[in-house]
Amino acid sequence: MYFSRLQYLIDQYAANRCSKTELLELLNMIATENTTEELEIVLKNIWDDLNDLDELPEIDQEKMYAAIIATKKPETNKQSKIWWRIAAAAIATILFGTVLFNFNNDTFLKLFKSSDYIASQHIVPGTNKAVLTLADGSKIDLNNSVGQTLGHFGNIKIIKNGNAQITYQVNTDKTDAVAQTTYNVLATPKGGQYEIILSDGSKVILNANSSLRFPSVFSPDHRTIELSGEAYFEIAKNKRSPFKVKANGSEIKVLGTHFNVMAYHDEACVKTTLVEGSVQVSKNMVNKIIVPGQQARVSNIDHTINITESNVDEALAWKNGYFLFQDESIESVMRKIARWYDVEIIFKDDIQAEEFGGKISRYERIQDVLKPLELTGSVHFKIEGRRIIVTK
Repeated sequence: MYFSRLQYLIDQYAANRCSKTELLELLNMIATENTTEELEIVLKNIWDDLNDLDELPEIDQEKMYAAIIATKKPETNKQSKIWWRIAAAAIATILFGTVLFNFNNDTFLKLFKSSDYIASQHIVPGTNKAVLTLADGSKIDLNNSVGQTLGHFGNIKIIKNGNAQITYQVNTDKTDAVAQTTYNVLATPKGGQYEIILSDGSKVILNANSSLRFPSVFSPDHRTIELSGEAYFEIAKNKRSPFKVKANGSEIKVLGTHFNVMAYHDEACVKTTLVEGSVQVSKNMVNKIIVPGQQARVSNIDHTINITESNVDEALAWKNGYFLFQDESIESVMRKIARWYDVEIIFKDDIQAEEFGGKISRYERIQDVLKPLELTGSVHFKIEGRRIIVTK
């Protein structure tokens, strides 16, 4: 019975039908000591089923290394049967999306039973999730909400568009004075992102661990919202009604433009990166204008505003689905990883002098994100539950 359940779970995973509960059960089953024989039988059966295949998938060296980086490879057992090594490759193709041709059975099982591997399965990339808090204090979990219409408030209807966006839709042309002073908050947790279309048609995409405070409907002469964290803005043009973003004591004023604001409290400054149009950045009565390709940095320490040329691709990398590190400290890199993968970072050594660079999808496994950093030889990682230990 135990073996048939193991076979079923692996078949479910291979067919991409595995639920979260079944995946956790499979990982726990593989991690126990009494599954070695059953897993060997499953692998043997998979090998037998592959006998008629004309060819096997090509080896992806990079992914192969990522899959085994935390496991010390023992000396090759020349006596191990060839079927076992290829069967291991087959099941690795199913479970990892890669091929491990050079491993004997002990190594393969140790890979599954590795505490780092099992721990890392609980660390998954972020998804589209957020909580909407209405003016009356009620909360809507947008990840679990059912139905398209979330509610009616005066002349405003809140609509959920798929799994990643909500829209504040104005039902009439009437000005709702109450709605103009009624503020809602859209908040993403660590490991979450979400998109909102405000009542004026402006689009805002929130990064992980961020919040946006906004009125249900804007007044005719001004549009003001408050940001904590990071967001990308595409502002609907309205010359009669300037759009203002308040973030950590700074203010960004626009008429209609595309820009990114990073205003996390654990960062050294508020960064406003302009994609198109123009914006005015203000702090303590000091105003500065930036043009496309520039970035305004408002220090959270001395409150000065510095204008620099910016790599727009780097600033918008999170919105476009990847990490882009350019000469960044390991602390800066790990803050971004922590927000998206919802993990705690613990530094055991001082690695501040090192700078790191690279580009990788935000939807890779946590091991694949950390691996390029380890390949520099300057830093190493150990996964313990939802904590990542950083050492030299």
